[in-house]
Amino acid sequence: MPLPFRRPQMPGLKATLVGAMLLTVGTTAAIVYVPWSLVSKRNIDTIVDQVNQEITLGTSQEVEKLFSNAESAQSLLNSSLGQNLVDMTNPQDRELFLLSVLQANPDFTWVQYGEPGGDFLGAQRTPDGQLHFHLRDWNGASGTTQTTVSTYKTSAEGLTPLGIETYEMDPPYFSPDRPWYRNTLASPQKRAWTVYVYRSTQSPGLDATTALINPKGEIDGVIGVGIELSQLSEYLQQLKSGYSGEAFIINAQRELIASTDVAEAVLTQGQDAADPRLQQLATVDNSLLRIASQTLVNQGVDLDGLSELRRFAFKDPNTGERYLISFTPLEQLDWVVGTVIPESSYLVEVNRNKRTLLGIIAVFTGLTAGVAVLMADRLIARPVLGIARTAADIEAEKFELGQLGAIARRTDEIGQLARVFDRMAQQVYSREQKLKQQVRDLRIEIDETKRKKQVKEIVETDFFQDLTAKAQVLRNRSSTVKTAVAEAKRLDC
Repeated sequence: MPLPFRRPQMPGLKATLVGAMLLTVGTTAAIVYVPWSLVSKRNIDTIVDQVNQEITLGTSQEVEKLFSNAESAQSLLNSSLGQNLVDMTNPQDRELFLLSVLQANPDFTWVQYGEPGGDFLGAQRTPDGQLHFHLRDWNGASGTTQTTVSTYKTSAEGLTPLGIETYEMDPPYFSPDRPWYRNTLASPQKRAWTVYVYRSTQSPGLDATTALINPKGEIDGVIGVGIELSQLSEYLQQLKSGYSGEAFIINAQRELIASTDVAEAVLTQGQDAADPRLQQLATVDNSLLRIASQTLVNQGVDLDGLSELRRFAFKDPNTGERYLISFTPLEQLDWVVGTVIPESSYLVEVNRNKRTLLGIIAVFTGLTAGVAVLMADRLIARPVLGIARTAADIEAEKFELGQLGAIARRTDEIGQLARVFDRMAQQVYSREQKLKQQVRDLRIEIDETKRKKQVKEIVETDFFQDLTAKAQVLRNRSSTVKTAVAEAKRLDC
């Protein structure tokens, strides 16, 4: 037998009011939270663009400063030697001159001079702050290089000699074979910029050199300054304190010039210690830099023809992590500054803010809902339920006059409803009382009529008529006897 259909029970007034309040407050909170969450996520791209602009601007200014200092110093060298202010054949004059130029420019790593015959003169600054003067004599007959290194300590009083060391270089050093020398001879009338790996430190360096041409049009040598590009890596690393990710500088051949990962920037490739080469971006170990390299390949970016900022997004298929990559050309040489920023580095802050906002909204929603529920219960639910109970009491005939007095004294709509209901209840009560009295009166009248009817029915029966007749005979006999007795008593007297 199928079960009878049961209509689902509707929630009570209190539950309905609470649900409505929570729904209203929750919807309001969602209207605030959801758009903010979406906008904050979209703003990540804007934030990353701002970071890229700051990195690009700061890096461009730093590179421009290095190039400007190198040009100024290199012009000073040319002017001094071109006007014969320094005698490069005098060992003391040339050593003092090169050391003085290096000491006056703390950004420089080398001030150097190479001769066509293979000899080399150079002042070097080492990371510990000491200055070294290198004199490298090339022996063409034996193919060897004898070098003498004089070490100095810098102080406010000047240069303090620390010692002299002489040894044979291995591999030998021949000036015209060095990249900076060859690059200068390729355009002797212009300043040459050469980026290569310094053999002494195995890190990238930048040389600004020019050829010294005598009146006969012959090249007497090449002179210039060298800057170890680890300075740029250190500068990029300082910028990294304001963001999470990697910044780097590469050339058009995708060779790494500088990077926030200093270890990658100083790592060179090539087995030949005499000819170390710049690290290719594709061969680095840093995962973020490899993502940048992969993006260049996937997007087919031509760094040599890059003229403006290019932005890309990369999503790791394994982790689902999203990365924002940018490439911006610098004005110097064919250099490009790039950035790789994990979106999660900003989502962490966004999610933290979202959790904070969600917590605030939750507390606000809870407090607001609680206050709203209490007010709804006090101002609406209780009065309405009181009226409902009064209706139930009327139905159960338990209504008492004045039962809605407190609610009826309110001045709002519920109070008006209570007053109207109270009047209706009083009228109903009065009508009920009147009806009850009428019922009682009617019941008495009905009982009397019924009694008379029953008596009539009894009187009209043959048995009752016979009984009445017999009773009358008995009454007559009794009257005769009483008369006789009375007469006898009278006669006796």
